[in-house]
Order: sequence, then structure tokens, then C-alpha cells
Amino acid sequence: MYKKVEPVSVATMVRTRYKGHHTICETLREIYVLSENEEIKIKCRIAVAMAKSMHNKLKWYKANSKA
Repeated sequence: MYKKVEPVSVATMVRTRYKGHHTICETLREIYVLSENEEIKIKCRIAVAMAKSMHNKLKWYKANSKA
């Protein structure tokens, strides 16, 4: 069973620091801004939280691998 993640803040979703980058999070931010559907917006916030968690875990694996 995967652990449940909390959605990122709305402030994180409207951040423009990475505008023009081709990342998962930036694409989800673009969908968030374009959508008026609240269910889609919350799913985008959850997906960004999941992507950030995955990124942190991959960095941890890289730092702790015995290659």
C-alpha cells in the first residue's frame, strides 16, 4: 500500500519560476491554471506532491547506491 500524500499548496501551483521548462510539475501547473474544474485542480496538486516525493526518493537512491 502506498502512503497517501497531501496536495501541495495553491501558492506552489501558481509559481512561475519554472515557466517554460518541460517538467512533470510544470505541465501539471499549466493544467491547473487552465482548468476551472475544482476536481481537476486538486488532482493536479496531488500529482505535483507525488512527483516531488518521487524526485526526492530517486535522489536518495542515487546518493545511497553502491555502484
